[in-house]
Amino acid sequence: MCSSASRVGVQGSWIQEILKSEQATGILIMHLPHVRWACGFTGSNGFLLVKEERLHLFTDRRYETQATLEVHGAQIHIGSDNLVDLVRNEGLVLATDRLLIQPQCMTVADLYRWEAAFPGISLIPRKNLLNRSVAVKSEEAIAKMRQAQSISDAVFHDIIPHITLGIREIELAALIDYEHRLRGASGMAFETIVAFGANSALPHARPGNRALGTDEPVLLDFGCSFDGYTSDMTRTLHCGEPPSTEFRAVYEAVQEAQERAVSVTHTGMDASAVDHAARSNLVTAGLGDFFSHSTGHGIGLEVHEWPRISANSSAILEKGQTITIEPGVYLPGRFGVRIEDTVLIGASACERLSHIERDLIIV
Repeated sequence: MCSSASRVGVQGSWIQEILKSEQATGILIMHLPHVRWACGFTGSNGFLLVKEERLHLFTDRRYETQATLEVHGAQIHIGSDNLVDLVRNEGLVLATDRLLIQPQCMTVADLYRWEAAFPGISLIPRKNLLNRSVAVKSEEAIAKMRQAQSISDAVFHDIIPHITLGIREIELAALIDYEHRLRGASGMAFETIVAFGANSALPHARPGNRALGTDEPVLLDFGCSFDGYTSDMTRTLHCGEPPSTEFRAVYEAVQEAQERAVSVTHTGMDASAVDHAARSNLVTAGLGDFFSHSTGHGIGLEVHEWPRISANSSAILEKGQTITIEPGVYLPGRFGVRIEDTVLIGASACERLSHIERDLIIV
């Protein structure tokens, strides 16, 4: 069964550009965030077959009504268990076709199914197939990311009074998630990180039953989804005053590293240079060995998108991309400090989407 979407139009000229450059006859998009980007579909099952003349969305009967409401610029095809058989039955793919595929999103079972349905077909893997196109955000996407971040900013302000002695990490994480929902978030972008004391030295700490004690750091890393687009921010606070001289020195070094990286980031810059700007500050402060991850990552429909902001990245930043800048220092068994903002790349500078202060907050 097939139907036409009520809204017509294609995401720019990316189809012709990719097909021509790869000498392909079509593209098979199986990564669901990319399916959403290309045609608006938000269901959990389906794929997009892109041909030069038209986009074709294939999904199952659970999403028939939903697809009609959401999808633009693509013809909708509704099937049951084996959607590849539906492609074959409708004559949309030939055994002589050369289809570009996203190998990280295709299982071995998927591969066998396509090869069995179309003997002799050329399925050409391209790992970063749509990354560059998806990374540059439309004005509509940027507006949704601003809204997502404004929700997270409001939650940050409102949970500060709840950061009191004795509260457990898991309690504070649950409160953060709940407050996002109250303010209109579709959900959380990732599992909220709340880490007290020595747990803050774990870059991807998971909230547990540890209760907050005095003279301890509080690391909060969270973000939400608003109409598909995400926010991401990290702040490190301190419970009890005054913090130790060492903690304050580490905090100031991380703050300066992030400020330096943000201040130099702009269109045309190598992503690796952003990483270098942050990392070199920490090396100068004698803390380079304790910065154990990349400086950031792309963000949008997914909280981790291309490009990586790392020392070995070959990406060049473009206007309209959104990335995180999040240097951190982690002293094992003692404490960690990370400061993170999502930024929008502009022609000669970048813009922080969060308006939360970055000076040390004492609770």
